[in-house]
Amino acid sequence: MPATLTTTPAPPTKTGRAAEDGYTVVARRYRPQRFEEVVGQDHVVEALRNAIQLKRVAHAYLFCGTRGVGKTSLARIFAKCLNCVKGPTLHPCQECDICQAITSGQDVDVIEIDGASNNGVEAVRELRQNAGLRPSRSRFKIYYIDEVHMLSTQAFNALLKTLEEPPEHVKFLFATTEAHKVPITVLSRCQRFELAPIGPDAIAHTLSAICQREGVSADDVALRTIARRAAGSMRDAQSLLEQLLSSGDKRVSSDDVHRILGVAADERVLDLLDALAARDAAAALTQLDRAVAGGVQPADMLGGALDYLRDALVLGAGAVEVEPLAATPTQRPRVEALAKTWGLDALLAAMQVLDQARGRLRGSPHGRLIVELALCRVARLESFVELSELISRLSALEAGTPIASAPRATPPPPPAPAPEKKKPEGKLKEAPPEPRPTPAPPAARPARATPEGPTLPLRLDAVEAIWSLVPQHLDRDLAGLAKWLRPLAVSAPDELAVGVESGYNWVADRFDAPESRARLESVLKTLLGRPITLRIDRPTSENNAPPQPRPEESLDDPFIQKIVELFEARPVRVEAEGSPGPEA
Repeated sequence: MPATLTTTPAPPTKTGRAAEDGYTVVARRYRPQRFEEVVGQDHVVEALRNAIQLKRVAHAYLFCGTRGVGKTSLARIFAKCLNCVKGPTLHPCQECDICQAITSGQDVDVIEIDGASNNGVEAVRELRQNAGLRPSRSRFKIYYIDEVHMLSTQAFNALLKTLEEPPEHVKFLFATTEAHKVPITVLSRCQRFELAPIGPDAIAHTLSAICQREGVSADDVALRTIARRAAGSMRDAQSLLEQLLSSGDKRVSSDDVHRILGVAADERVLDLLDALAARDAAAALTQLDRAVAGGVQPADMLGGALDYLRDALVLGAGAVEVEPLAATPTQRPRVEALAKTWGLDALLAAMQVLDQARGRLRGSPHGRLIVELALCRVARLESFVELSELISRLSALEAGTPIASAPRATPPPPPAPAPEKKKPEGKLKEAPPEPRPTPAPPAARPARATPEGPTLPLRLDAVEAIWSLVPQHLDRDLAGLAKWLRPLAVSAPDELAVGVESGYNWVADRFDAPESRARLESVLKTLLGRPITLRIDRPTSENNAPPQPRPEESLDDPFIQKIVELFEARPVRVEAEGSPGPEA
């Protein structure tokens, strides 16, 4: 829903000490006084208006939202609509004593309570006693409790009965920034409204109207920077504008915002991201050093980078209709280029690294070091496309299918032969050596096939080099047994003799089965790139076998430990193969 923008702020309100001093800050002077002036909360304004028009005003309302989004302003406007001498009305007169007293927060029948400082049960008991009294001059007695979540548990319990069945002349208005801390028993007795953070465009538009009223010209980029720094809070944006207006200049420029508020320039943040996308850690650290030398805190530089990375993430995901948080229309092409250069997976990884670094900054005395470490980590991020290709190659290897050679190894050779094709015709006799470096034939061969082809005899050292990979490509039941196998010799060009240790003949029997033998031969064919015929050999004599371990030592055998772990068993007796059984 589009935000309602205020182009004619309310006239300055000077009451109390502020009137004596002759100056009221911008945030108070331009506080909304009517529903039409509320920015960015149209859904709440519409509901409150309908409640007044239909005469369905509830006895308790709860306004939830972050700081500076209009909770107190809405409560005061709603109170004026109910208690104005011309009311209940949607347009309070702003001239009667009741309206002016409510505006200043000093009306006797609209009691504003700070929940943080009046959070005890005694304060609530006093409220209950006074609630029974009729209002002094107004239509309703309205209690507005700010930061209501700060009340103690005993205070909430004391308020429940009055909140559920208050007198007809009493209305409750609550406000909180942490609705999850309000007991569910209180939430169920209130009409709850969620106030959304105000968008940067709406804040910038309102600040522009304030500058016109103050007789100050302001750049659109400067106002948008303030709006982005406010993070959805209108009061924070107005306070930042107040700081700039205090400098005395009749013009608010982007340079003033960066100098006075210590905010990183947008172009510098984009230059930092360009350096990170180019994996240039030195350039990124240089940009950070220049920003810090200009008065920018490393945390602010990190926050600006995250804002632009968020916009790049949105564009990289294809959500082109989502409103950017940081990028202006003129900066959008640079952000789109970042999204294409990095890719969606790399953007996610970079944002995770920077966000974790921002969380570590809180309470750390080494803020700059943490930011520099994060920037270096992002600059060293590898291409996630290569990772996906590696996964596909491993999957193909596990399935036993031939793998084509990696396409990334072929691009470097093509530029070299290109200029040689334009040599003079007198050297046509030297043409035969030129077709040799063409990369096409190797790409069609299996990945692990030797250049000489399978006609060369099988070498035992080649088998031993890949033997540790064999268990990784076998089924689970065979992978645990394959560690007891070892290559013995090559008895023929394609025949491999495999043996077992003495005492593990049952492992040889298992792999001598046709299915197990075929599976092992298939794995060796994949790893070696040639067909292999296996021959399972067993120890010919038990006399030469090493001495059998004692039962206590056998418990340390990894195979036995694995059995105990899988079956959650308790070993009672361990017997080596061939040992005599227990006596009857």
